[in-house]
Amino acid sequence: MIAACLLVLLPAKAWPQGQQGSGSPYSAFGFGDLAGTSQASQAMMGGTGIALADPFGVSRINPASYPFLGHTTFEMGVTVRNLSYTSDAISTSGHNTRLQGLSLGVPFGKGKWGLALGVHPVTTVSYKITDVVAVEGGDASLVYSGNGGLDRVYIGLGRVIWQGNDTVNRGGKLSVGANLDYLFGKVEGSRKAYYPSGGGYYNTSVANTFVVRSPMASAGLQYAADLVDPATARMRMRARKARLQERDAREEMDWLNAGRDPKERKPVKLPKGEGEALRFRIGLCAELPASLAARNTLVANSFLIGSTGVEFPRDTAQFIDGVKGQLNMPAMFGFGIALSQSHWTFTAEHRRRDWSQLSVDVEGYTMHSELSGGASYAMGATYRPSGDARGNFFSGANYRMGARYANDYLVVNGSALDQMAVSFGASFPVMGTTTRSRLNIGAELGRRGDTSNGLLLERYADIFIGITITPDLRERWFKKKRID
Repeated sequence: MIAACLLVLLPAKAWPQGQQGSGSPYSAFGFGDLAGTSQASQAMMGGTGIALADPFGVSRINPASYPFLGHTTFEMGVTVRNLSYTSDAISTSGHNTRLQGLSLGVPFGKGKWGLALGVHPVTTVSYKITDVVAVEGGDASLVYSGNGGLDRVYIGLGRVIWQGNDTVNRGGKLSVGANLDYLFGKVEGSRKAYYPSGGGYYNTSVANTFVVRSPMASAGLQYAADLVDPATARMRMRARKARLQERDAREEMDWLNAGRDPKERKPVKLPKGEGEALRFRIGLCAELPASLAARNTLVANSFLIGSTGVEFPRDTAQFIDGVKGQLNMPAMFGFGIALSQSHWTFTAEHRRRDWSQLSVDVEGYTMHSELSGGASYAMGATYRPSGDARGNFFSGANYRMGARYANDYLVVNGSALDQMAVSFGASFPVMGTTTRSRLNIGAELGRRGDTSNGLLLERYADIFIGITITPDLRERWFKKKRID
């Protein structure tokens, strides 16, 4: 009887009827929800970062960006998520708060080198799902719950290996970088069956703890150059102003020949500035395939429930004590391109990891879903009204927006999940006269899955709150003093 009861629990393929708790029910599959981007400033731009080089932000996805840091930078943030779930049978909601992580970036070597380190979540597991099934003698209550997730701590170096000249943001520059990552964490899952008393059934439980502790590595490359160099931009602006001035002179002559009052004529408006260069940046990144050390513990038993509601173990049907094995992680590749001027930046990128190639060789651990060839497409933009000038609180802010579409790595009930989201927000200067610190506030609205084939349609609204801290501009951290 015990074995028969456990077989009800172990496959766990039927989609449950109810959801409780603060996380996504989809986090019950695979290794949980992928955490996505690192910090709020990138999250507000659709999670882009492969072809970006923020002088006051760390883009871990491409370590080749580290040498372009303008100052020592510390970042941290949180995500407040509100979720709603809809299916053919139920509609419910939940919310949670997640730490985006911590990162520190340090430029050195006269702008040739950059170092970054930090810790960030990789996956998040948080769910409690209940289902009721009919058995002989009444109804059985099935409870699925899980928590935990995987995190990453990393340290990386980047270096400019070639540049066309010594002028900041002019000419061509080629940089490379690499990260040494350490993936760690555990995913805990529990499946319990509560049967009606007097039917000859035993309540059963299966508790599983999957632990990962292993290093990984990633690398990146960026090339930046002028699409329109400063001299060409100035020449084009002068030619444009000359054409407009000629047009204004013709319109003025026509106005006077028509006998109209010169004071009533509105002159042709000339553009401001002397012309601005347009730059492009191309980025490539890769997370190398790795065989990760993993360990699994599993306990399957029957239990009794006392008068006070306390569960007392009865018989143990299966016990696996920390057996070791391997988790084989496939490679990730990404490509991005960005265009920028002093006032704005636009970027688009594509990332791909064939999750169907992932394999777990650990006794007693079974994936509860298929995995697919996950891919994502994203674009983002930022606009700063004051450009390179300091500006005030609003004109000196970076206004950000983005969008992304992703084929999720999970296949549930034979259906591959997809995800779409739009994001927006701003990075406001804090103590802008003495530092480049900023307050990052934004949001993302998205959805995942649909209601076909017995699935859930998940809608979410994320609020990003982050802080970027740089030292006083008069302090030169990590730079040797010439005179002591």
